[in-house]
Amino acid sequence: MSLKSLLARPFRSSGATNRAVVLGFLRPLTGRILELGPAAVPFLDHLPGIAADDKWVIEFPEAMAYCRAKGYRCLEQDLGRERWNLDDGSVDVVVSSQVLEHIPDTDHIMLETRRVLKPGGHVLVSVPNQTALAYVVMMLLTINPPMNMVSDYYHGLGNPFSSRRLLRSAPPAVKAHGHLRLFGMRAMLDLMKVYGFEIIRKHGVTWGLPLVGRALARVWPYYGLFTVVLARKQ
Repeated sequence: MSLKSLLARPFRSSGATNRAVVLGFLRPLTGRILELGPAAVPFLDHLPGIAADDKWVIEFPEAMAYCRAKGYRCLEQDLGRERWNLDDGSVDVVVSSQVLEHIPDTDHIMLETRRVLKPGGHVLVSVPNQTALAYVVMMLLTINPPMNMVSDYYHGLGNPFSSRRLLRSAPPAVKAHGHLRLFGMRAMLDLMKVYGFEIIRKHGVTWGLPLVGRALARVWPYYGLFTVVLARKQ
């Protein structure tokens, strides 16, 4: 195995680790759950205790086939621009993983999340963390971290460790941009607070290190590759 592959392995597996952490936060929650932009990999699939009628999805029309096939309540909308077709205080949980960084209008998402949540309802968000220790080191070495996407059409620009560097992207199945917003853990916590949410739990997912990466991200989440935050509407 090459040194490049060895260094990249924890990063390539970090997406699966992120899903495991988010599911661990999500499973104890009950009631009507709204998932934002899951495409064909919704967390709702892993919540057998929740009735299909209480599983709601907002997604672009191009990604609706999977949602309908599962029998979920599917809303065809641009969630970052339109008012969501949900009543005030009609949802118990809003979950969003790897979505918010693609949305130009972060404030719209937060305002709509607060509007549709019941008092005491929960919001669970996961985004890449630009203040991850691994990314700070990469930038000191003049390497562009993978979460800093400078093109919608080409992979790995500025990152010599990327196995897909300079390769053309396949046309996306759903209309979307690369990462438009870069979050750190502190910024996400402040965003939640200014929109009236109380922080319940946080996790950095992994530091990108083998064996100990997830444990370190639980104890020191500010340096993890992801920012996962569970908060409650006050």
